[in-house]
Amino acid sequence: MSKWSQFIAAAAVLAAASGCGLNQEVGKLVGLSGEDRTAYNGPVYPATNKIAIAFQSAQVDRSCRVFAEVLVQLPANQTGKDIEAAVLGEAGKRGADQVLIGQSRQSEDDNGLRFLYYGPAYEYLCDEQCGGWKFGYDLWEKQGAWVSVGYAEWGRGEAHFETPLTMQLAMLRCQ
Repeated sequence: MSKWSQFIAAAAVLAAASGCGLNQEVGKLVGLSGEDRTAYNGPVYPATNKIAIAFQSAQVDRSCRVFAEVLVQLPANQTGKDIEAAVLGEAGKRGADQVLIGQSRQSEDDNGLRFLYYGPAYEYLCDEQCGGWKFGYDLWEKQGAWVSVGYAEWGRGEAHFETPLTMQLAMLRCQ
């Protein structure tokens, strides 16, 4: 069978499979479909409810390793208390000992609460690389104005955010 015949046969099989509800899987197979960033594919650690928060990489212990780089999309009309509960809930499920909060921006779209995972491929010491925030730039650059979600807003019911937000964060293991 010639190379062209093999190519045409393979294309026919892919076309047939894509019509059978396998579009996404076929697209991923041939590199035409993006990853599902909401699916967590990182290391599995026991769940915890003891999670420290840091707003600067200098506040992170030297032994902490980044195991998840995340952009969090938060819906409109959230409070600092709502944001804290959402972030700590997800981080606790993933077994994070600490969360490093990065910058926040107004979101262009309200997609509800979503955690978008960008890696890393391998854990790394926060002491060596934290704070670069180089992941998810394709989405990050499309967001709106900067929004302060820091010590003054974190966990406070009085801090109200009328617009949807996108927030950078890193989940860390410190054991």
